[in-house]
Amino acid sequence: MAAMSEALSKVGKVAGVVATVAAFIPGGQTIALVASAVALAANIGAEITAVKPPARGSVNAIAIGSDNPTPYLIGRTYYGGTRVYQRGYGPTIDQLPNPYLLLVDIYSGAGPVDGLEGMYADFQPISFAGDQASGYFSGFMWRDTQVGVAPELSALTPHWSGAPNWGAAAKLSGKAAIAWSLKRDKKGKVFASGVPQTGAVWRGVRCWDPRLDSSWPGGSGPCRLADPVTWPWTRNPGLHGLKYALGTYHAGQKVFGIGMPIDGLIVSDFLHLANVSDANGWHCDGVIFEPGNKWTNLKDILAAGASEPVFVGGRLGVMVAAPRVALDTVTADDLADDEIVVGAGRGWEARLNTIVPKYRSEAHQWEYVQTENAVARADLIAIDGEEKKEERQYNLVQDATQATQLAALELLDRRELGDIEITVKPRLRRYGAGTLVIVDLPEAGLASTPCVILKRTLDPQTMTVKWVLRGETPAKYAYALEQTGTPPATPALRTTADYDDVATGAAAINRAAHWIRAQTVEFPATTTATSIEVVAFGATLDDGRVINLPAGQIDGLDDASNFRLFYALEDATPAYTGATGEAFTGADGQAFAGIIPAGSYYAAPSDSLLDAANPAFVAIRLVTTANADGTTYPPSETPPAGDSGSGYGGGGRYQQQVAQ
Repeated sequence: MAAMSEALSKVGKVAGVVATVAAFIPGGQTIALVASAVALAANIGAEITAVKPPARGSVNAIAIGSDNPTPYLIGRTYYGGTRVYQRGYGPTIDQLPNPYLLLVDIYSGAGPVDGLEGMYADFQPISFAGDQASGYFSGFMWRDTQVGVAPELSALTPHWSGAPNWGAAAKLSGKAAIAWSLKRDKKGKVFASGVPQTGAVWRGVRCWDPRLDSSWPGGSGPCRLADPVTWPWTRNPGLHGLKYALGTYHAGQKVFGIGMPIDGLIVSDFLHLANVSDANGWHCDGVIFEPGNKWTNLKDILAAGASEPVFVGGRLGVMVAAPRVALDTVTADDLADDEIVVGAGRGWEARLNTIVPKYRSEAHQWEYVQTENAVARADLIAIDGEEKKEERQYNLVQDATQATQLAALELLDRRELGDIEITVKPRLRRYGAGTLVIVDLPEAGLASTPCVILKRTLDPQTMTVKWVLRGETPAKYAYALEQTGTPPATPALRTTADYDDVATGAAAINRAAHWIRAQTVEFPATTTATSIEVVAFGATLDDGRVINLPAGQIDGLDDASNFRLFYALEDATPAYTGATGEAFTGADGQAFAGIIPAGSYYAAPSDSLLDAANPAFVAIRLVTTANADGTTYPPSETPPAGDSGSGYGGGGRYQQQVAQ
């Protein structure tokens, strides 16, 4: 069916081109007439065989590449972005090479958009003070943003200069974008789980609203089609459909949308949808892309207002799902021939009695989710004898109740009488798709029956019109608008800090204090009766890191005592406490209130098992303080036979000290 629709569409396009060219050739009117008829028939055929817009996949993930489709933000929505630059750079700091990371993400073309509402990491909001993140990411994240004016005056600016191949020429004109500047954490805590999934909530493109344009019939206000600066931000399906049909132009070049001339549109149809959407509280929010199927994009936009695009008299209009006023009555005198086809309705499978709406939910990380309550009619299920159910995804709807109301309208539309086919005389040729008429043909079982024209085919020779109609039940609109949607339960969401905690916790499993594989000074620590002095030296740790340890000194120690000397890689809690420095075994339940600052030395009793198990420390060596005379040292304990005696020494009391 899709292939047939595409083929008919191509026939229509080719025939339309022939008709246009022939109109400018002397004597080519006959060619144009025939080609126009072929184009019209083919386009009608394409519409008949076309299917509903396909369900879109998630747009939360970040698309990475240099030639991805251009996104286009509609209404208020979240998008993960299209990444066009990702590079680590910068000098080695604290033994970390390339500590800076620049990420540049595009969120929308066809700018400017109205504005940036919020930035997110792992779907949690990030607080900013100016361009610097606060809270968990303070000191590790910065930003530069743009809404996508054209032309853009300058490129996005990284927090740190020197990003390779990113300079003043890297302008992203007409594109809403963010430059994320991240800094690696030397302690390995922030971003321990990797770069978080970033994204942003934006207020998307602005739209021309003829209702606010005093130069447009019936309009009032300063909004002007030729001046995008005057356009308001909106979430209205009718206005976004109109904007997409007109297209977006930068410097005279179309950059997004269909690009139809204003005279090729039935603007009143789009405004009718705009008014209906406002009255119903229906919004259009989400992301579409180009290159892509423009017809599908337009159908997605209009579907948020329970409407669909149609061509009437060679112009693009909208079939709006709303209560209508009948414009005419069709009787037997209006028929051009005796052929009347009245269908009892759609096929059995298409006459659904249950639809499960699916919409994009902010509360569920902006994924598409089903509502808890399906739209079902018990009376229809009883008539059918079984449940006939389908899922229907509304790609640009982000509200459960709106999705439910749209599904209710679709469900009842599928149960209407039709299709009805009649051919009428020329006086009725002015009516097109979406028009309500009263069909009064009792002999065909249509006694004063309200019907909506779905499609029309004009015979250019006789000027008669073949209509395809569908029955219309006005009460369905009130029923649909009474429906409310119930969102599914909201899952518990984890923050970047939670993921980092898991990552650092996993890294800490079975990880004791680091030890030194090689060092530049063989004996970096010396002692007196009451102190330990350490000279500066370099060391290679057991995890492959090369670090430089500073000079330091610990004073106030007991004489003639054995200690285990540690260096703190990060702020660490020692395992001993108390005014006298007594050790505890853990069963006592004591907690040390102080902190050994990162970059400091720490001396613990030589039998300190808990400190040796702390991965925040580097174990330097065992040392012994001198006797009280300051010149001699206590004798080492005699080791058992066969033992070298390494690590043995005398006892002694311990008083905790920290060398800075």
